[in-house]
Amino acid sequence: MPRPVRAAIHSLVAMLFAVATAVVGVAPARAAGEPRTALIVGNAAYGFAPLANPVNDATDVAAALRQSGFDVTLATNADQAALQAAVKRFTDTLKARGGVGMFFFAGHGIQVGGENYIVPVMAKAPTPEELRAASVAASDVVDAMTAAGNALNIVVLDACRDNPLPGTGTKGLSRIDSGARVFVSFSTSPGAVALDGEGRNSPYTKHLARALLTPGLNLEDTFKRTLKGVYQETSGKQTPWLSSSFFGDFVFREAALAPGGGPRPSPAPPPSVGPAPAPPPVAAPRDQRPTQATIAPQLAGIYRADGRNPDGSRYKGMVALQPTADGMRFTWWIGRQIFRGNGEFAGRMLVVNWGQKHPVVYSFGAGSGAVLDGEWADGTATERLVPFALAAPGRMTLQEGRYRVAGRNADGSRYSGTLTLRREGDLYRLNWKVGSSYQGTGRLDGNILTVDWGAATPVVYALGSDGRLTGLWEAGRGEEVLTPE
Repeated sequence: MPRPVRAAIHSLVAMLFAVATAVVGVAPARAAGEPRTALIVGNAAYGFAPLANPVNDATDVAAALRQSGFDVTLATNADQAALQAAVKRFTDTLKARGGVGMFFFAGHGIQVGGENYIVPVMAKAPTPEELRAASVAASDVVDAMTAAGNALNIVVLDACRDNPLPGTGTKGLSRIDSGARVFVSFSTSPGAVALDGEGRNSPYTKHLARALLTPGLNLEDTFKRTLKGVYQETSGKQTPWLSSSFFGDFVFREAALAPGGGPRPSPAPPPSVGPAPAPPPVAAPRDQRPTQATIAPQLAGIYRADGRNPDGSRYKGMVALQPTADGMRFTWWIGRQIFRGNGEFAGRMLVVNWGQKHPVVYSFGAGSGAVLDGEWADGTATERLVPFALAAPGRMTLQEGRYRVAGRNADGSRYSGTLTLRREGDLYRLNWKVGSSYQGTGRLDGNILTVDWGAATPVVYALGSDGRLTGLWEAGRGEEVLTPE
């Protein structure tokens, strides 16, 4: 082949390769073998209380999801018939395809009698009595998505902006039950009212759309960024609500490729909704098959806390985490101060309300005994909780009798001795002989034994599966292990 012709062909091939690479580079990211389906609804043109931003909100979220590989149906200013038909097509598609489903609604949402109603576009406001027949119940949408049996469903309601219906006497939305395959986010806390916003978007959708467009963010980081952005922009007037016991891995938009073809470093886990570490011994029907989503990490136990205050000063202490019906109960001992809070799971996050205006949002890994990295919603302070001793899962019986004691004082010196433990009604009586004699009274709660022994802070033990009690005292500066004889 003549050299000029060969050079021209090489140039043409190089040009075609560059074009192909460019096209691939801008293609929406999608995890292999993972269908993604979304229904996005924005209702603004109400005849009785029109809104400024829901159509913009829905349009922008739809665009962001398309760039993340979702097949998106966008419905704007939908009446009841159109909304019901769109939900039916959406959930039928989920059932047929599986994978990940996302439902987003911006517009009027009203809570009456504990039920949340998505309000279609209509000419005049329905009475409270007419609302059920004229609207779509949010629980019906969630139930239909759940019944599809797919791996993960994400439900987002930017729909508690106000209550335009006189006579209902309610404000904001009520909680929606999440689950192992359902991740729920409201634009504000249950019972509170969200802001419609003065720009193109509501504060919630503005920060959600930005997070969705950020490569490499997993499910929890996406909504954590949204929560922090809304909280900070509204000066704490609006705090998004999150709830889920989904503990699998999901990334909206994969990280971009680095020069040379390798993936850029990303803080997010692999973009997949993974199966359980070990398959079940007997295959279950598709909608009942266990997945990683159903495996909750074991977090109950005793932790050491290391934090930074808003003024930059540091602090240390100890924290007990105890399971509740829908999350974890936190008790901090920081110096001589005691703080308490309740945390709700949002995937691999715990959003903890502790009596202050701002919640603390902790992120943790997939395994049991994970470190919890926390940040105040206003971004002014951080805290890391490192597990010292995990409590046994399930209900344990605390053994009475004699224990061997091995401990470390706050100054680092070691001590040993014996202890006797006796039950007295709902309490336990402890008597130490470790050089000197000490007495204390303890209460067992969720395999956490908290013992008042006359000091400013208690001894707090985690009861392990082997019957040992492993604890911290002196606000985390002292340690002690009790081994039954």
